[in-house]
Amino acid sequence: MTDNPTDQTSSDDPLLGQLRRLARTVDPVPNEVTAYARAALGWRRVDAELAELLADSRLEAPSGARSIAESMRSLTFRATDVQLDVEIEESGDRLLLLGQLAPSTKAEIDVQRDDGTILASTSGDDLGRFRFELPAGGRIRLVVRREAPAPPIETSWI
Repeated sequence: MTDNPTDQTSSDDPLLGQLRRLARTVDPVPNEVTAYARAALGWRRVDAELAELLADSRLEAPSGARSIAESMRSLTFRATDVQLDVEIEESGDRLLLLGQLAPSTKAEIDVQRDDGTILASTSGDDLGRFRFELPAGGRIRLVVRREAPAPPIETSWI
């Protein structure tokens, strides 16, 4: 065998196949990891801009404030020309999601599940604010559709 990995001979193929089967048997990839990977890549549209997560109160909360962080969460996303501030309050089996686009702009906002379905939709007001009351549980993301030629904006999964 040479130092160049592209020069591997076919004599290595049976051994590599056995190692793959052994790894799948001994340490399989959890189903949840596979589902997250599919969700991350499968529903992303080519024409949409991915909003970068700038701040997440769950990641910044000190350990003593954990109970507050569990019921209330603040997130800030940034796309090229707009910032999206979101507050999520969990109350039992319901979520209250409040958001605002800055600078304020008219937009349609969808809450999308990781299976691609739209859970809820609303329009932002003149100040770019919006509100959703949703059932708790599962991963969601926001899709912000503004007037053309602005591309849609998608957040990461929450």
